[in-house]
Amino acid sequence: MMQLMPVLMGIVIPRAVLFSSIIHTPLFLGSLSLGLAWLLQINQLFFVAMVLLGFSFSAFIVVALDRLLRSVNRHVTRDMMMLALLALLITTCLGIYLSMGHSVQTFPLARQLTDLHLSWGLFGWVLLLIMAVAYQVIPMFQITDEYPVLHQRWMGWSVFTALLGLSLTYLMPLVSPMQTIRLFFTILLAACLLIFALTTLWVLHKRRRQLADTTMRFWQLAMISLLLLSLSWLIPTLMNVDLPVFLLGVLMIHGFAMTTINGMMYKIMPFIIWLHLSVHNKNLRNKGKRESQVKVPHMRKIIPEAAGLWQFRCHLSSLVLLLMATIWPLWFYYPAALMFALAQAFLLFNLSKAVYFYNMKIAELSNALSS
Repeated sequence: MMQLMPVLMGIVIPRAVLFSSIIHTPLFLGSLSLGLAWLLQINQLFFVAMVLLGFSFSAFIVVALDRLLRSVNRHVTRDMMMLALLALLITTCLGIYLSMGHSVQTFPLARQLTDLHLSWGLFGWVLLLIMAVAYQVIPMFQITDEYPVLHQRWMGWSVFTALLGLSLTYLMPLVSPMQTIRLFFTILLAACLLIFALTTLWVLHKRRRQLADTTMRFWQLAMISLLLLSLSWLIPTLMNVDLPVFLLGVLMIHGFAMTTINGMMYKIMPFIIWLHLSVHNKNLRNKGKRESQVKVPHMRKIIPEAAGLWQFRCHLSSLVLLLMATIWPLWFYYPAALMFALAQAFLLFNLSKAVYFYNMKIAELSNALSS
């Protein structure tokens, strides 16, 4: 989001590098502390994680909301990002409350809020942010038509309303009227997932550029996962059918969220490198030093298509194995973990090569200027 706000919304965050460091360090240490707290069951680590993550998320939310409110851009992406940030704020508050229950003995542990915490984090923060980004980057990078106007205008508010309604049912006694209300908002939320997935697949199918790339494959896989998620959620709700406990989590986190993020990295990283090098060349031209410019390749050359395709194949394989592990964990859990690690290693390698390429070009610029 720190990179997307300037590109999509024209929003400038003052001293962005310093601010990123301020929020990234406690975010990393807090995430590490939280993971160790769950693994080692050390209550003090829950408190450390709560403080670090609470500070990191709060600082980010305040600054990002302030920048968005000041923005003159009135694209629907701005409103969706603000809804996503509000969802992140609610997620953070619920997380702090639950962490207090784990770290302070006299504080009540409200386990009934766990599902609510996950819902706001995954369907509020993650889903709404991806929707906000999709409305601009898919038409921009995949050369497609815009999403339908009504879809853009109401989808985010529908998701947010469904989450608010579900929150009400979690905070009130689950008597007969509340059960009906919970069912209604559950169906509404699942329907939103279904509509967004189908609309995105249709928009991608009708793209004007027929040449498929790695990012498009990731988007398609993410939407198929979201489609399966909505059906896997609706069917048990309406038909009282039991599905594997971890199926929804695998489809949402690995199938949808991580797939989208992986795919976007193959556009964001090359675009930022191309943009920075182009700005360097423009500054040199303005100074009358055209001979010192470096050749800026096409974005598709910065990370070769074949490299991204191999990572996509590993990621897809890890998703299939994880889905099978929800049914037969003893057989497929470790193969899924190994394939997941391999996919992330491929991603790290591809992004590292892009960074190396950028550093080499900057070194060329420095050498040309010094000579």
